[in-house]
Amino acid sequence: MTKHAFILLSHPERPGKFANPLTYAAQLDAAGHEARVYFDGAATYWFEDIEDRPAPAREAYERAKDEALIAGVCDHCATFKGVAAAVEAEGFEIDGTEHAPDVAALADEGYEIHTV
Repeated sequence: MTKHAFILLSHPERPGKFANPLTYAAQLDAAGHEARVYFDGAATYWFEDIEDRPAPAREAYERAKDEALIAGVCDHCATFKGVAAAVEAEGFEIDGTEHAPDVAALADEGYEIHTV
């Protein structure tokens, strides 16, 4: 089976940019592949006013979260964009200001990296 890491960089104003890769990660996981999702850059704004996000994107996010496919949120981006508290309210830890994910480490571990 293959390994896939989805790095969400897009602003949540484009809900398809969220719903689609979250859905793809869930489909890959269900088929036995390894899938991880990371929120980075403008995508960290997703956690701000999350209850107001469009239903298809929110439902895809909830499924990915429930299936433990979300591997992390960039501490640096969440902190400097002022959304760290909202990220932590969703159950993700923000520990300092380290930039994540380490794409070189993911590549070394055999992950195909998809950026959206």
